[in-house]
Order: sequence, then structure tokens, then C-alpha cells
Amino acid sequence: MRFAIRDDDTNFFTTPAELENCYADIWGEFPPTLCLISKVKGDWAKWVHQIYKDKQDTDWQAWTDDNTAHPIEDNAELIGFLRAKIAANKLDVGYHAKYHRNEDSKLPAAMTNNYVRGAEYFTTRDVTEEIKTEVSHLNKLLNCNISVFTPPQNLLSLNGYNCVLKAGLNICGGGISFYKKEKNLQGLVNIAKQLAFKTINKQSDYPKVLKFANHTEIAYHYPLQPSTRLNTLIDDFEMVRKYDGDFVLSTHYVEFGYPMVYDEKITMKEVLMQFLDYISKYSNVQKMSLSQMLKP
Repeated sequence: MRFAIRDDDTNFFTTPAELENCYADIWGEFPPTLCLISKVKGDWAKWVHQIYKDKQDTDWQAWTDDNTAHPIEDNAELIGFLRAKIAANKLDVGYHAKYHRNEDSKLPAAMTNNYVRGAEYFTTRDVTEEIKTEVSHLNKLLNCNISVFTPPQNLLSLNGYNCVLKAGLNICGGGISFYKKEKNLQGLVNIAKQLAFKTINKQSDYPKVLKFANHTEIAYHYPLQPSTRLNTLIDDFEMVRKYDGDFVLSTHYVEFGYPMVYDEKITMKEVLMQFLDYISKYSNVQKMSLSQMLKP
């Protein structure tokens, strides 16, 4: 069985101290994968907490108006920190977003909530070259080779999905039905695999990375949020372990200090450490970066 951590949203506003507090006691064993926003729009450090608190009551006009782009390279301390940790194999990086905002002139009719506002690639536009440009820029900036994409808000339109593939990235998540994916020979084999699995195991998620003709994907990941109970993570982990599968824990560094909504005496970081203690009792669990897990 394989295990990886996917952490979304590292951007210009992220501090090395935040990442140290989250992962310094983890990266000695394996590198978590930070999925980057290259030019986040607006005051992320303000809005991420405001939206968490106010949800649908957020002042969305103010959020929309606060649209200055903040290139990640303007945070020199963060860039130096990431370069060093990547070189030391303590952190891995992937691509998450350019702006983390849906730039379409009209939001999808059925999804006008805060989630689609940030779902940059739930789009009707051709963003292939934009993704290539941003990934190339990050690779040069950080002396790395990004191969993994994680969608903002875990949402992809079919068009956005195809743009990511044309940009040459492997994918974690996105919500695209397996019936809508590649129909070449390998794609049809993957459809058959998933259909057969779900026919037999109706209550379980397909538990393994899928290899397509020119990329890999893992459809399911398991969120750690301030509302997530330890028992839920353990149940999900045991479901994947049953099939000797691939488990991706998805989270956000910015929430690590938040109290859990069901018990304000413990933080999300404490739940993560309890969960890692639990899975560490299994000697056959290979802990690795998301990039390594999705390597063809």
C-alpha cells in the first residue's frame, strides 16, 4: 500500500514558518507535496480565513474587487526555503492554480457558490498554454520538475481536464466521471477496471492510480479539514488498505492551527499526527510524495 499527502494553496502569502510548523516533524520520513498557486489574486491571507468564517455570507463583491495578482517569486524568503527543501527531498511540489479564481465571463449556471468562484479550471476557456507557461516558470524558479496537478476546489470541467492533459500533467482528483475520459485502448481498459470494481464493491472507491496512454491519475483523495473526524480517516484508510491501494490525504496548511469543529480542544494538526501514528503501525505502508505515487 502507498500513502501520500497533498497540500494545496502554497502561494505568495505563505511563510516558511507556517510550513515548518506543519511538516517539520513529517518531512524527515517522506516529503509532503505542496501544490502551488503561482500568482494568487487578492489578499489570500485575509480572504482564506474570512471565507472559512463567513462562507456564503462573505462579501463577494469585495473579494472580486480585490484582484491584484501576487507572484509567488515576490516572496524571496519562501522561494529560498522551497528550493532548499525540494533539493533535500523534504518537500515535493505540484501545480494547483495560477490565480485560484474562475476567470470565465460567466460562472457555470448550476454552481454559483464560493467553491466555483475559486475553481479556476472549471472553465470553458482553452488554458493549455497558460498552464504550460506557469509550470515552466515554477520549474525554473524552484529548480524542480513539476508533474502533478491538483484542481482548485477539486473541480474540473471536462474542457479544463483536457487542457491539463494537453499541458502534460498527471492529475489527482477533479470530479470527472471515468466514463468521460480517454477512449483509446488504455482508457477503455481503465473504464473496465473501474466498472468491474464498483460492480463488486459498491461501497468502496476505486483505490489505485490509473495509468493512461500519456499520463496517470488518482480519482479519489481523502480530505483532512477542521470538520474531519479521526474515525472517518481511519475508515477510509482501512478501505484502501483492504485492496492494497493508494491513499492520498488532501489538506491545506493554512488550516493546521484551526480547532476541530466538533472539539475545539484539539487542532487539525493534532488529528493529522494521530492519523499518522495510526497508519505507522503497518510496516507495509510506503510513504511517498504525490509526484512519486503518480509517476508513470
